[in-house]
Amino acid sequence: MQGNKKVYIYIGIAYLFSVLFHLFWITWASKYPQFYWHGQLMINNPDGYYFASDAQKILFNEHRYNFNLSHPFSIGLGVITAFIAKFLPFLSLDTVILYMSAFISSLIVIPLILIGKLYKNLEWGFLSALLASIGWSFYNRTLVGYYDTDMFSVLNITIVLYLFLDAIKNKSITSTFLAFLMILFNEWVYPQGNTIIFAIYILALIYLFFTDKEFLYKFIIIVSVSFLSVNIFIKLLLGIGFYYLIRFNKIKNEKIFSLVVFLVSVLFSHVSFSIFSKIYAYITSEVNIEGLQFLNVNKTVREASHIPYYIIADRIVGSVLGIIVSIIGYVLLVKKYKEFIIALPLWAVGFFAFFGGLRFTVHAVPIAALSATYLLFYLAHKYKKYQKAIIYGGFLFLIAPNITHIIGCCKNNKLLSSIEKIYPLKSYPYLVPTVLNKSEVEVLDKLKHISSEKDYVLTWWDYGYPIWYYADVNTLIDGGKHNQDNFIVSKILTTSSQKLAYNLGKLSIETYIKINDANKTTKPAAMALFVRNGKPINVEGFLYKISNKNFKNINLDRDIYLMLPYRMFDIFPTISAFSNRNLNIGAVYSSHFFYKAKIYKRGNQLFIGNMPIDTKQGAILINNQIVPLKEIDLVGYDKNMKLFVKRQKLRDNGLNLIILQSYGSALLLDDYYYNSTFVQMFVFENYDKELFEPVILNPVMKIYRFK
Repeated sequence: MQGNKKVYIYIGIAYLFSVLFHLFWITWASKYPQFYWHGQLMINNPDGYYFASDAQKILFNEHRYNFNLSHPFSIGLGVITAFIAKFLPFLSLDTVILYMSAFISSLIVIPLILIGKLYKNLEWGFLSALLASIGWSFYNRTLVGYYDTDMFSVLNITIVLYLFLDAIKNKSITSTFLAFLMILFNEWVYPQGNTIIFAIYILALIYLFFTDKEFLYKFIIIVSVSFLSVNIFIKLLLGIGFYYLIRFNKIKNEKIFSLVVFLVSVLFSHVSFSIFSKIYAYITSEVNIEGLQFLNVNKTVREASHIPYYIIADRIVGSVLGIIVSIIGYVLLVKKYKEFIIALPLWAVGFFAFFGGLRFTVHAVPIAALSATYLLFYLAHKYKKYQKAIIYGGFLFLIAPNITHIIGCCKNNKLLSSIEKIYPLKSYPYLVPTVLNKSEVEVLDKLKHISSEKDYVLTWWDYGYPIWYYADVNTLIDGGKHNQDNFIVSKILTTSSQKLAYNLGKLSIETYIKINDANKTTKPAAMALFVRNGKPINVEGFLYKISNKNFKNINLDRDIYLMLPYRMFDIFPTISAFSNRNLNIGAVYSSHFFYKAKIYKRGNQLFIGNMPIDTKQGAILINNQIVPLKEIDLVGYDKNMKLFVKRQKLRDNGLNLIILQSYGSALLLDDYYYNSTFVQMFVFENYDKELFEPVILNPVMKIYRFK
């Protein structure tokens, strides 16, 4: 009992430690009024609004026409969130989604401390828990406001790892069954994680095959059921039944029975296929579907882009020196306790970041923390005279980069800057803004009151989930449904033909509703528009046809809105890449020039970014080359917030300079971007009055309704 009391104390201290660091973001964000909505700080992760919208549907019956949320109770995080908001009525939904990630993710200290207890070294588990709980990548994806399934992803896998280790070490049927239940729970809240658990499971089987075949059969019978591609409740009943049969020795030939169960689980499981499909999705640049070659959205997402080795090391354990300590520690850990070989997939996923991007590093954080701290105890045991210095000095060395990543340290220190690639002590803390500012949410709230829940908004996918949550309208693309239909929205935003933008917008929504309404699916409109009888049509010819002014008007029983946020200028070249291609042959068209930066004066010289502008000659210096300007436009708002435009035509050819006076920035762009729907309708409010009508013309976000 005394030992258990120590476990509880360690868990309590580690949990409080983790929560307090995860709440640090509040101390910074609370200073900015633009981060608040309805008296509460908003979240800082756009994907969180998907699950928050699901909670809204459960609590308030919103999003009834949103196909993506047609089965709300199947989305674990949304259900848990709604449950908390319902039974803690003193907390608003906005408050629950703000704080939930910090309090749930910090539970990761429990399985790590229990691993220490399992191997009779509580201090090892305790220090591992402290290190992992604020590990660089883990913190980034679980800090307060980062409302997402990441709060469960690493936590659940680490719990399964602990239960597998306990099952193997102690031949525990109970731990095996608890692992089975945990895998089912993970399928409900973070199904993607079961691919990693499956890999850990396979290694556990291999290990048991060589060490304990008698227990192997029991392990297979109980755990394999969790990977079947059947209803989760059927799996639960099967698992309970098998647990009962094994517990009371009701299975006559466990060897044959386990083999049958294993083969069935592999043959009727989507997990193994999912592993390879996900790897392929992250390393390919194109998506070839039905003969059409779309740009793979994963190649344009920052977190899925290639990153340097030292950043990967930082993300996993805090530093390059730390990762070296971790790898050595893991080798020694496996040498001492061979069952830790089952944790190898966590390392593999972490280092897959070299190909897939930084999001994968988070899965290696717990095993890296266990491995690094194990080396400290190994050395302390070997050099007992310096035991405390090695353990606590070494631990401080390991955790310091992770602490400074959160709170900052030692600003502008030249010595520390010189070694930051191997041991970073960050000058400035990791701080991220809220997804939207108050002024942007005010626009969405206004849209909510003038629109119907059946209506659609066309804009880039980054804004899809926040639009659901704050405006209760639907979108064609969002954070989970993109790739093919990205082409459509990209074409609408970049085309110089507002007639094409109008007809393509209406056709896509009409088609999307028609092919998905009956079954509440989310099949992309692009495939129905561009593929007929299983064969792709001539997409360019189709677009030319519907851009014709005589193309018949389409009547819908709902409104469509075109939303143009100012901040979308920051990603506009990326957006254009999705439609600046020939879908039929995969050819990418010639690139175009777009540059956005602050505009300022230095002496008598005007600059856009670091490029000087010669206003007398009407030219700009780009990479030591003088480039002529075709036109200079001054755009801003007067004291009554009315738009004004002053144009100066200089010549027939060259780049266009748009000075956005009220924003303190400027756009330098060629005619392709200058004549695009986005630039014309946002910057100049130049729209075809027969096709569109403005409903909200706010400097931060402009919304037009399709007539």
